[in-house]
Amino acid sequence: MNHAPTKLNIESKLFCPRRSCFYHQSLDNNITKDGVYKTKNDGVVRQMFSCGNGKHRFSETGYSDLFGKHGRFKEYEQMCKLSCYGLSVDAIADVLLKDTRTIAAWQRGVSKKANVFHDVICLSITLTVLFIQMDELWSFLKNKNSQLWVFIGFEVDSRFWMNFELGSRTTHTATKLVTRINHYIGKLSRVNPLKVTTDKLAAYKNALQSVFTDIDYVYLLVLRKE
Repeated sequence: MNHAPTKLNIESKLFCPRRSCFYHQSLDNNITKDGVYKTKNDGVVRQMFSCGNGKHRFSETGYSDLFGKHGRFKEYEQMCKLSCYGLSVDAIADVLLKDTRTIAAWQRGVSKKANVFHDVICLSITLTVLFIQMDELWSFLKNKNSQLWVFIGFEVDSRFWMNFELGSRTTHTATKLVTRINHYIGKLSRVNPLKVTTDKLAAYKNALQSVFTDIDYVYLLVLRKE
């Protein structure tokens, strides 16, 4: 019987991005708006914030890989959309009239910022983990001789994407995936025994046995009929 996915209770809170601050990424902190500023190359008003417990100020791009990259927010947004459509760095640079090294730096900066955001979401949402499914997708870089596998893991009932890893179709990549999922569900509420399903790739079983040592789980294989 099909039913609608569980709605997640997500309240994204502000946190301090300064790594040297004692309250770095702490959700038990009072972050408030504290003035605005403009950069020389972008007329868009940007926000300054104050770290209440750490007693310092930072900008909305401060302490991130986008700080000082001299790009406009609109350009970052365009670069992200073009990347999602599968355009190469060279093609994006041509469209936005930028150097390829600039586009590559922007992509790295946005990627790291997105990873931090995902970590905060995973560790701050109200979610009961009931059923985890893991699978892998095949792709390639430049040509089909350069294989790339995308390992994914998500909570089935809510469809919440918990983690993904890029790499070869091996136990090493599967272990990286399961390790990160283990980090997240250690902070979330879960039902024992936890249900886990994968395809017949042995790498998942090896990864689960080495990582889920303190979790009571039931492991099910989903076999596709040839």
